[in-house]
This record gives sequence, structure tokens and C-alpha cells, in this order.
Amino acid sequence: MKIPFETLADIVRQLSALEKARLQLVLQEDSISPQEESLTDLLLNGPVFTEEQIETIRETRKEINQWRSKPL
Repeated sequence: MKIPFETLADIVRQLSALEKARLQLVLQEDSISPQEESLTDLLLNGPVFTEEQIETIRETRKEINQWRSKPL
């Protein structure tokens, strides 16, 4: 159902304070839940390093540490 924004705003203005509070809670629940699920999905199903990439990182760190410890 498509309702023009101004019409919707007029309807909301006619609600009682209690109904507005209930509406606000429903809107907050709707806006928060998908974001939390999306973040959870991203963290659980997102890309991870392969063992080869982890080994490359270890070697690079080792080389950087050796380079930093050499006297100038």
C-alpha cells in the first residue's frame, strides 16, 4: 500500500499520545532488528583468512620486526 508521506504524517498527528508511543516502539523495533541481524550475518558468514594468508602475515610481521631492530 502506497500512502503519500504527508497523508501518513497527518494520520500520525491524529493519534493519541499512547498510540504515538506504541507506534514509535514498533518503528524502533523494525529499524533495529534487521541491522543487528545483518551485522551478525556478516560476522558469522563473512570472509576469513586462509592458512596461507595467515602465514604470509606472520612472515611479513617477522620481517618488519627484524628491519626495525637493525641499528641505523
